[in-house]
Amino acid sequence: MRGILCAAMLPTGPPVRPLRLSLRPPGGRRLRAVPGGSNLLDEMNDITEAVRARHTAKPTIVRPRDAASLILLRGKGRDLELLAGRRPGHVKFMPGVWVFPGGAIDREDNKPWRVESGGAHLPPRLLRCARAALRETWEEVGVLVGRPSHGKRIAAPAAALTPVEAAYAGQGLLAAIDVLTYVGRAITPTPVFRRFNTRFFLADGSDVVGEPASSDELEDVGWHPVLRQPLSPFRDVTQFMLARAMALRAGTAPREAPLFCSVRAKRRILVCREAALDL
Repeated sequence: MRGILCAAMLPTGPPVRPLRLSLRPPGGRRLRAVPGGSNLLDEMNDITEAVRARHTAKPTIVRPRDAASLILLRGKGRDLELLAGRRPGHVKFMPGVWVFPGGAIDREDNKPWRVESGGAHLPPRLLRCARAALRETWEEVGVLVGRPSHGKRIAAPAAALTPVEAAYAGQGLLAAIDVLTYVGRAITPTPVFRRFNTRFFLADGSDVVGEPASSDELEDVGWHPVLRQPLSPFRDVTQFMLARAMALRAGTAPREAPLFCSVRAKRRILVCREAALDL
């Protein structure tokens, strides 16, 4: 469905606190959050002065919609590749921008799939987001993230399966939710006419089944060597989440998941605690 960068609904989850974090995006300069939750580097604040002026005039606030996105990486070092696509130039929301596959959460994502495995490491809020990330990835770029079902019987007739369930069942796969790592959360700035509150996940290319292909939602889909040939345009939130995903993969990321958001038209990075199972 929709290729997402910026993310989904008004924050209704657990409280957050400021986060100290420093990451370097591929092909870019270091992005830095400093103590006390102060603003990021000026180049990350891509909200124009005109938009800031409208913001101070108390514009109508669009309620963001919950969404999910999947960061798929494979390879090592300078040969690291990212599965990404470019939004068509005719769309109103972020035309021509490179994004991870992802989109808004649907009602069906609240229900366990008959072809899924794992997920005990995620609370219910993130479990439905993980399903949405896998579903949107299949819909937008045509790949599955799973493992062989080894003949596990599906307790439902084929006609009763949702399209994404049927896609996994048809390949003899179980959707492997347990291979997904929660990366963080991002909320689209208030002045934007279409807003998302997105949860980002990471998976390794070794768990991907199928060859990526372009769709009506994303063009130029493929595995891109982002360290040797940086993608452009590539929004700040996408750079930030990619940098954290790379750090998670390398085992060097901070323990706390970040919340990337805007406060008074300035970028902020806070700690997002919604991944805790005991909340």
